[in-house]
Amino acid sequence: MNTLTGTVAQKWNHFKTGMILLPKQLQYTFSLKANLTDIQALTKTSRLLMGAMLLATVVAFIFGDNFSPIGWISLITGISTVINLILVDQGRLTNYSWGMLSTVVWLIVALNNHLIGDIASQSFYFVMQFIGISVWHQNQSSRHVVESKKLSFQKGMAYFAMTIIIYGVVLFVSHSLHGSQIYLDATLLPLGIVGQILMTYGYRSQWIAWITLDIINVIIWARALSMDGSAGATSMLVLQVIMLINAFYGQYMWFNQSKQNLVQ
Repeated sequence: MNTLTGTVAQKWNHFKTGMILLPKQLQYTFSLKANLTDIQALTKTSRLLMGAMLLATVVAFIFGDNFSPIGWISLITGISTVINLILVDQGRLTNYSWGMLSTVVWLIVALNNHLIGDIASQSFYFVMQFIGISVWHQNQSSRHVVESKKLSFQKGMAYFAMTIIIYGVVLFVSHSLHGSQIYLDATLLPLGIVGQILMTYGYRSQWIAWITLDIINVIIWARALSMDGSAGATSMLVLQVIMLINAFYGQYMWFNQSKQNLVQ
């Protein structure tokens, strides 16, 4: 009992310390200097991949021929998400500055397309940006990156069970609200929750959730494009393909780093 009480007290003190330091951490995460430093520190491969992804995003926007406000919002979503993803691949803390921008503009696009699961996912991601900033600040190494960790089998099964339970709840709510593509759309929140939590605490298994989520998103936005090409779906579909490619790259980076840590 004393051990449990001590653990709870320790976690509470840890949480309070994080909240006290959060304003300073936010200032660092959003600072222009920190963002430029982290981008300059990217590997050559990451820079080339980011350039190709940004180019594809802009080209998709131009050929999508949708220059309405929602079209421009989709373009901003794509650009901010690409930079966010590349920085996540490298374990760079400033990914959260771009992640916060991405979640806000993505939420607008999801609302416009009546995707209940996506709306819930982006709302959750927005809140998690603040938690992620606090945790990554405390867990970053001397190289100013977050090190990759391996998830135990027991924890993996617990996260899998949590995914199934949340899926059932979201499916029920989405059906009640007459959402679009509810069976696929309902997977976005549970996969997003698990992926974001695993990412926040530096587990490499996050990429299993992200790859699965990205594959489903490609299907969802391909269907959205076939139903209504004027709702910013062209840019969003290209973005999903880009995110899927990046997820495989991110998985390689994080699993490779984890193996190197074991050797050391």
